[in-house]
Amino acid sequence: MDESLKPAFRRLFDAKSHWHKAVDSYFEPNDFRIAINSCIQELRNITFVLQANKREIPGFDSWYGPWQERMRGNPSLRWLVDARNYIVKRGDLELLSKLRIEVIGSYLAGEVKIFEEDYNPNLTNAEVYAKTVSLGLPVEVFENSYVKLQRRWIDKNYPNHELGELLSECWSAVAGLLYDAPNSDASKDRGSSTPKLPPCMHEQLEMRSILMKVCGKTLVPAVIGSESVSLDESDRASIEEKYGDTPLFREKGETGSLTSKSFKEQCEFFFEQAKCVLQKDGYHIHLAMIFVGKTLAEIIEIRNEDKADKYMTMRNLASTVERIGADSFIMVSEAWGAKFDPMNPYRGAAEAPSRQEVLMLVGATNEGDSYCFSAPFFRDGEVISFGDQEIMDATTMNAIQPILAIWSK
Repeated sequence: MDESLKPAFRRLFDAKSHWHKAVDSYFEPNDFRIAINSCIQELRNITFVLQANKREIPGFDSWYGPWQERMRGNPSLRWLVDARNYIVKRGDLELLSKLRIEVIGSYLAGEVKIFEEDYNPNLTNAEVYAKTVSLGLPVEVFENSYVKLQRRWIDKNYPNHELGELLSECWSAVAGLLYDAPNSDASKDRGSSTPKLPPCMHEQLEMRSILMKVCGKTLVPAVIGSESVSLDESDRASIEEKYGDTPLFREKGETGSLTSKSFKEQCEFFFEQAKCVLQKDGYHIHLAMIFVGKTLAEIIEIRNEDKADKYMTMRNLASTVERIGADSFIMVSEAWGAKFDPMNPYRGAAEAPSRQEVLMLVGATNEGDSYCFSAPFFRDGEVISFGDQEIMDATTMNAIQPILAIWSK
């Protein structure tokens, strides 16, 4: 890269840093204001720096002239120029905030309650709680729900564009200018002829959202208890030593190649493995395996504390499936089983007096295969035995609907 271009590229990535600070501060109005001002000024400074160094850039006028006309025709960049002038000469932008409140108390998207209103940017969590209840949603529904708050910021003088999205568009447009600069070598370094928005600037809806749970008469930030599992060689060795006599580690000639099995056979294989683990350890963690093709792409340990966690866990799994382009998933867990009681239609199996411990595996593919393997198990001291195994079509299971919805798009 030509040395004369490096200052402009530094400004470009400084602007991206300010953009991230702004996104991280969506629920802190003053911090958001500071970061937005800095991002706008840094993006505008890029062309100033280029023009200051134009004598050092070969063919600057013939290259920059057409780009200048193109940028003048870009409404977002015209806003950027006006916004920077306003900030420097008059003060802060007149920011307006819209708050989207989504009550997540179901696996099914159609059952989610959503409210969107213009609120004071400095609204407290207790005030958000009070306003949500006042919109007609029973307080009781919060007991098994998450409340997802999504902030939307706009400039009063450019009201049809969300600020985070608007600035990412500006960033991408200015990056295109630098990408095309003489001797930038950017396309050679990146292996592409056109710039793309960095992955870290995608999924902005999730970036500017926070999950809350009810605590008394206010809302508090919530944390989902799930994490990816990674294994190094020492982990693998210790696992094989402990579980060497289970299906996963038996001789290949005895179990056959896992990748050559049908999806149903893979589910059956992992269910037999889960039975062995449960009998050996006395418990089985809640585990999700996500596959791209025949390759195991991610293993996720899930730690649900209540029903609300279950709803969010499956939505998060669906997001992961979409993000990595997964073809199938298999999930194993212990569960409670009980016969449906028409006298108590809203009572879960865990609250039923006749509940029974069950080992369960649910798996599905983007081609329409879906299975639910289940077997009740019984404890006699440290010895675990299993009852009759059942295999069902899992297509209608509410829990996996967020993932099936991704594949049906």
